[in-house]
Amino acid sequence: MQINGVIVGYDPGGNGKNGLACLDVQNSHPKGIKIITLENAESVIQSISTSSDIIGLGVDTLTCWCTGKSGWRPADLWLRRKYPVVSRSVMSPNTLSGSMGLNGMSVLIEIAKHSKKVVLSETHPKILYYALNENQYDYKRNHIEMDDYLSDKFELPIKTSNDHEWDAAISAYAIFKGMTQSWSLDLHALLPVETGRIVTPCGFTHYFWPGQL
Repeated sequence: MQINGVIVGYDPGGNGKNGLACLDVQNSHPKGIKIITLENAESVIQSISTSSDIIGLGVDTLTCWCTGKSGWRPADLWLRRKYPVVSRSVMSPNTLSGSMGLNGMSVLIEIAKHSKKVVLSETHPKILYYALNENQYDYKRNHIEMDDYLSDKFELPIKTSNDHEWDAAISAYAIFKGMTQSWSLDLHALLPVETGRIVTPCGFTHYFWPGQL
């Protein structure tokens, strides 16, 4: 099935540090991308909630929660086992605070209310970058190479001004790959192995990921 519309990647941050990438997709192919930095979560919501063209939203945040030990979700534990070199980037959900959880979930909830047809996916840019090319994330030192890497992936020129914009761009790439069924793995399909339940405040979400279990 061909997909057409706008796929959005969002990296939550503090004031003036909210990265947003809007990927125009036609017949399942990237045709253009706009990457910007916005002031706060409200400016992100205002920017994208009025668009009728949005078909997907990928956010670097917890799109669901777990009531078990330390809040660990099946996806978190799988990533830590799969990528031990960068496992410290997958933190216990109960230790997380601030803009990632609040801004990210606020945008997800508001966009989900706006349209039930928008596909929602969680992303993890730092682990994803390593999963794709086995290079550790270091935007400050390697931003030119990292932009070039995304340019090759999108087959579009990618230029970012900060790590928040880069994280937003790769978030858009991740949900694009999932929606075009290039990536068949969905980490949110994993079930809890201990007592606890998955809580979904913004409704059903995916966690598209490359490779196999």
